[in-house]
Amino acid sequence: MYSELHQVFEDALNDNNVANLDGDGYLSRLSHGIKIVKYDEDQSVVIYNTGKGGDYYNELSEKEYEIFFEHGWSKGVLTIALDRYTYKLKLVEVKIKEEINGRNNARYLEFLKNTRKETLNKYYKITQKLNQHEN
Repeated sequence: MYSELHQVFEDALNDNNVANLDGDGYLSRLSHGIKIVKYDEDQSVVIYNTGKGGDYYNELSEKEYEIFFEHGWSKGVLTIALDRYTYKLKLVEVKIKEEINGRNNARYLEFLKNTRKETLNKYYKITQKLNQHEN
């Protein structure tokens, strides 16, 4: 159990599987679409997620922050990434059903099926890593 974000940030700094995104006025690490930033100005720490498949970062919700307080950086990142992939899989399934019942464009259906396959592979890899953390 972690009592504050600075402890989670220290975990991220010590993680060898993160990308270093340090910039002018902040330290930052990135893993599986989750970015943690410590700002030099006020020493605040903020965690961002690419959300539900977007190209931009949103700050985590209180519920998501609780995951990091409970499990730390590595397991928190994997848990949030798994949630994101679950959401994306549900979205792709809905789009496949809509396409089959609508235009039935073979090329777009193939794209959706490939997207589903790639997302399932990512989901599987994250699940394997999460299982290693629990052992």
